[in-house]
Amino acid sequence: MDTGQGGRMATVTARLEDWLKEDVEAFWQSHGEKPSPGLRRVVQEWWAAQRLPAITFRDGVSGRRAVLRDGPDVWEVVLVARDYGDDRQGLYTHFAGFVAPEALDQALAYAERFPEEVATMLAENARVERLLGGRGEAAGADVARG
Repeated sequence: MDTGQGGRMATVTARLEDWLKEDVEAFWQSHGEKPSPGLRRVVQEWWAAQRLPAITFRDGVSGRRAVLRDGPDVWEVVLVARDYGDDRQGLYTHFAGFVAPEALDQALAYAERFPEEVATMLAENARVERLLGGRGEAAGADVARG
């Protein structure tokens, strides 16, 4: 997860109980993270959960990513939204019956706050699409339409 601001980062010091420190460090290690970026990710996920309740996070073959609860990944919403440009109503219609408009708004708000993270996922999707020889998008165009 990126900083979402592209600017400076503040240093924060915290004291944790030994058991919690050990569990958190084991979690970071299992995800290939070091303490500083691992803690930053945890805090950013907490921030997203507080401000954008339709967003949650899942681990998968492509790594940890922001997703809509009971819906597509945030980057997939962004991929579809690009096809609609400024037509937010068209985006809502695309996902009608599958994803609430408020959840789509939250996915786009998340993408605005963490653009580098979403751009990385979109780039990976494009890379996979190229590997597949352009036989349609690796994921995306039919997201939620079935």
